[in-house]
Amino acid sequence: MNELFESLRMALAALASNVMRASLTTLGVVIGVTFVLLMAWALGGLDGALEDTLSIMGDDVLYVDKFDWGGGGNWMEQRNRKDITYSQYLRARDRIRTAEFVIPTASKRNVELRHADLRLRGMTVFGTTHEYIETIGGNVKEGRFFNETEDVNGAHLAIVGWHITENLFPNGNALGRTIRVDGIPYTIIGTMPKRGTMMADFVDKQVIVPIKRHFSQYGGRGRVTINVKAGSRDEIENVRYETIGVMRQVRSLDPGVKDDFAVNTQDAIRDQAETLRVAVAAVGFILSGLSFIVGAIGIMNIMFVSVTERTKEIGIRKAVGATRRSILTQFLIEAVLLCLGGAIIGYGLTSALAYLGASLADVEFLAPTVPASYMLRATIGSILVGILAGIIPAFRAARLDPVEALRAD
Repeated sequence: MNELFESLRMALAALASNVMRASLTTLGVVIGVTFVLLMAWALGGLDGALEDTLSIMGDDVLYVDKFDWGGGGNWMEQRNRKDITYSQYLRARDRIRTAEFVIPTASKRNVELRHADLRLRGMTVFGTTHEYIETIGGNVKEGRFFNETEDVNGAHLAIVGWHITENLFPNGNALGRTIRVDGIPYTIIGTMPKRGTMMADFVDKQVIVPIKRHFSQYGGRGRVTINVKAGSRDEIENVRYETIGVMRQVRSLDPGVKDDFAVNTQDAIRDQAETLRVAVAAVGFILSGLSFIVGAIGIMNIMFVSVTERTKEIGIRKAVGATRRSILTQFLIEAVLLCLGGAIIGYGLTSALAYLGASLADVEFLAPTVPASYMLRATIGSILVGILAGIIPAFRAARLDPVEALRAD
């Protein structure tokens, strides 16, 4: 143990005598560590945003739609499919037995809202039934949801999202107020909590109304999405298979004919996001790996230079009894310390960039701090890089012949 501490002391002394050279040598490691940490920080934030987005959907809800939300299949083919209609929803609802709830939803985008002199554009009117309150999407912060009677009668009632409340009623007291949705008056009976994320901010910009009122204002029995709540994650596959069978009957598809609808789950979106995540991570790791390789080459080069400059010192140490192991340990420790210094600088630089990025970008999913666990990983990686970069120069120093070393100028 004393030998190890002595090697550490000598390695620190050698680095302290060439501070500028040591700092420049670690530059490649600093860049590599910064790349890795920034990538992990950003991906960690994206993962959190994805989980928040998926939690809005609910993990036991199926979404029957003409489009595959996961991006599978031919988009033009899906675009040409017939819409899923409200009448098809009614027939599917009566036939699906394993689900807890079967609920229709219809939407109209790019809607204008008005209250007094205030105006909001680009909002969405979301039509559904009173049972929507039973899903995760029906969580009301203040007030209430419309009831079955109001649903059946198509009442002019609305539940508004957080963004709408904040912008049309900045002083609060939205309940009981009247807003105009594309010119039609609705009374607000409920407000929603903030649920939007970077990937799904539209949920805070919704006006939820009875679906019959929605059809009355925007026409017909047009396209709907059928939300099928399984009741639990364990039952979702059974409900999914039954839903596919029922929808094939409702859509009058003959055996062997390909489905002309999609049964979407959050897993499809998760898989698509994971594919993108892997691609981004791969690019980041390649760039980080190149930086580490450049850093390792720089450290190896400077260690060879250090061995050459200190050949006589190595000869003297061996002459007075230093072992090969002590020489090897000293130079390995020097290489590792160079990498650790780069890791510490890289972590500090990343922390500063993360704080500035989170503050200036004002994006919720980006945390202003980099987790300490990332520093631990960077430290372990740097130690490995230091060992790999320093092992050959250290062996060369340890194997020097003391007589020849003492003759060196």
